[in-house]
Amino acid sequence: MIGQAMRRADHGFTLLELMIALAIAVFIMALVLPTGSRRGDRQMVSGAARDIAQSMRLARSSAVIHNRSAAIVFDIANAAYGSGKQVTVLPRGTQMTLRTAQSEELSATEGAIRFYPDGSSTGGGVTLARGATRFNVLVDWLTGSVSIKDDSIAVRR
Repeated sequence: MIGQAMRRADHGFTLLELMIALAIAVFIMALVLPTGSRRGDRQMVSGAARDIAQSMRLARSSAVIHNRSAAIVFDIANAAYGSGKQVTVLPRGTQMTLRTAQSEELSATEGAIRFYPDGSSTGGGVTLARGATRFNVLVDWLTGSVSIKDDSIAVRR
């Protein structure tokens, strides 16, 4: 009798057991995937914010070293920025807004943040957003120092 029960158990899983296991796997994937995409957006936007901050710091250093002003130009329409001939385009889907001095507004969709030989700047900032993720790269007009602020919206489940 025990031998017959053992032989029946050796045949594997029933269809019902497989269906339950599959349902659990789908449920877990549904919980994990949305979080993963938000994490990817966060990494993408924070990386772009760090890159912009680094470009601004380099422009400030260049202005001080070469004793002439240097600017980072932002193209809001194309989500791009750069100085001179080097232009960097932000990842697709990233939205950019610029706050700068009126004297640095080049057009309706372009503007600059300028750094001066004494280390100061026109001041302002750039906001990068993608979904609920939002980072501000801020420039102090007096000192020209650059900082990054995470203004992401907390998403509750």
